[in-house]
Amino acid sequence: HCIRLIDEAAAAGADAIKLQTVDADENYVPGTQSHKLFSKGYLSAEATAGAFNHAKSLGMEAFTVTGLRTFDWVERLEPAAYKISSSTLFHYPLLRRAALTSRSLLMSTGMAETSDIDDAVNWVREYGAVNIGLFQCTSVYPASSDILDLLTIGFLQDRYGVPAGFSDHSMGLEASVLAVAAGASMIEKHFSLDPSRPDFDHHISLDPGQFRKMVTRIREAETMLGTREKRLVPDAADIARRMRRYLVAAVDVPLGHTLTADDIGVMRLGDGQVGLHPRYFDDLVGAIAKVSIKQFKPLLFEQIKQRAS
Repeated sequence: HCIRLIDEAAAAGADAIKLQTVDADENYVPGTQSHKLFSKGYLSAEATAGAFNHAKSLGMEAFTVTGLRTFDWVERLEPAAYKISSSTLFHYPLLRRAALTSRSLLMSTGMAETSDIDDAVNWVREYGAVNIGLFQCTSVYPASSDILDLLTIGFLQDRYGVPAGFSDHSMGLEASVLAVAAGASMIEKHFSLDPSRPDFDHHISLDPGQFRKMVTRIREAETMLGTREKRLVPDAADIARRMRRYLVAAVDVPLGHTLTADDIGVMRLGDGQVGLHPRYFDDLVGAIAKVSIKQFKPLLFEQIKQRAS
C-alpha cells in the first residue's frame, strides 16, 4: 500500500514524500484514540527503509515525522529533512535532537501562536539548525477557507528569514494553488488511494487523480507568477513599439516654420514607423523646421533645429 502511494505520488509529479515513523507507545497514552490509530499505522524500520529507497529511485526526496525512540534508525536512512509536525513543534527534546543533525527542519505551525514559533525557531537555531522551513497550517480537519490565513506565509518568510510553505488541511486543491501565489515555496497535501476510508486524514486527502491535477495547477501558477521585477517580454516589446504614441506633425509643416503646440500631435503611427518620445513635446515647441514635414509624419530631431535660447 505504501509503495503504491509512492508510485502514484511520483506519477503525479510530487517532489518528495513524507512518512510517519512515530512510535505510538512513546508518543501517546495507551487507550487514547491517537494511540489506537498510530499503533495500526506504524511503519517498521525495514518498511521505512524500503519506502525511502523506492522514493529515491523514482527521483523524489524522502523524509519523515519521527520521535526520539525511532530517531537513530531514521537518521541512518539519511532523510532529506525532518518534518516537525504542528504538535511536535512543542517537543523541545526532539527539536534539539533534529537540530543537532544539521539536516533541514520543516516545521509546521498549525497549533502555534507567533510567540511559540519565535521560541521554537530560536531553540533549534541555538542547537545549530540553519536550513529551516516553516509551514503555515491550521490544525482543523478540515480547515474552512476563512481560517486558512494564506497571507501568513509571507509573514513567516519576513519575520524569520526562511522559506515558507503551506500544509493544507482544507478540502480540495484550490487552497494549495492559491498558497503558491501567496508566496509558498513548499506545499504539503494529504494523499490517499481512497479518501472515503475512515480514520487518519483520508477524508481531507486528495486521490491520485486530484493530486495530479493539483500539481499541474501549481506548476501553472508558478509559471504565471514569473519574475518579481517588472519586465517587458520580447513579444510585448514588439507590440509596444507599434502601438505606443509618438510625436507627429499635426498639420503640414513648411520649411522654416516655428512649431507651436498646435502643430504637434501625439499619435500611434502605422507601417512600423516610430517618432520622438512624447517627453520631448515641450522641447519642440518653438523649434524651427529644417525641412518641410507632411501631416501625420513622425517628427525627428534631424528635421528641426532648436529655438535660440
